[in-house]
Formats: sequence, structure tokens, C-alpha cells
Amino acid sequence: MKRLMLIAAGLVFLLFAWAVAADPPVSTAPVAPAKAAKITKMRAPGTILEISDVLLKIERKIKDKDKVETMEFVLEKPVKFKAGDRVRVTYVEKDGKMIATRVVKADNVKIKKPAADNPVPVTVAPTPK
Repeated sequence: MKRLMLIAAGLVFLLFAWAVAADPPVSTAPVAPAKAAKITKMRAPGTILEISDVLLKIERKIKDKDKVETMEFVLEKPVKFKAGDRVRVTYVEKDGKMIATRVVKADNVKIKKPAADNPVPVTVAPTPK
């Protein structure tokens, strides 16, 4: 009977050790905060209607239609442009407001052209045998 009790106690000990080993350890390290959503930067070219130290209002044409749209931007820092200048505004949308992060004169914006204007002649030399 004594032997049966020792075997039962040993079996209970082994099962308990197995159950403890199967559970993952609980980490006490702080949980990292969730990553912030990536902010999408958008661009809008147009003509300046009104400008102040904190507000920029431009008028732009919509591509496929003959409509004109007026857009208002909150400026992060004052810019040195005047009404009537053609500009391209890079902006982000936060809390329902369009915040201008960069304002560039449209004359300074370079348009990428394909390199087909000046093709390089290709010569193929015969391979010696």
C-alpha cells in the first residue's frame, strides 16, 4: 500500500510539472504602444486667392471637368507669396483641417520628361569566334 501511495504521489508530481511547463511564462515587460497610422501627404496645384500668416486659399481646376474648386489650408509657418501666384501645396489632413506642410511656386516644379528626346545610338559589335 505504501508503494502504491508513492507511485500515485510521483505521478501527480509529474503531471503537475508537465502542466506548469506547458503554460507560457507571463511577461512583466511593458507592452509597446500600437504603431501610429502612416500620414498620407497629398498635393494640390492652383492659384492663390487669399493669403495670410496662418491661412492660404487657392483655386484649382479639376482635371476631367471644367469645374473650379477652392481649397483652404492652415499654414504651419508663413510663406512669402502673393495673390495670383501659381503654387503647388503639399498638405496632410488632421482633425478635418488641411494643413499645408510645403508650398512651392509652380514655376519651380520640374516635370519629368521621358529620355526619348535624345536617344543614344546603340552599336552592336560582332563577337569574335
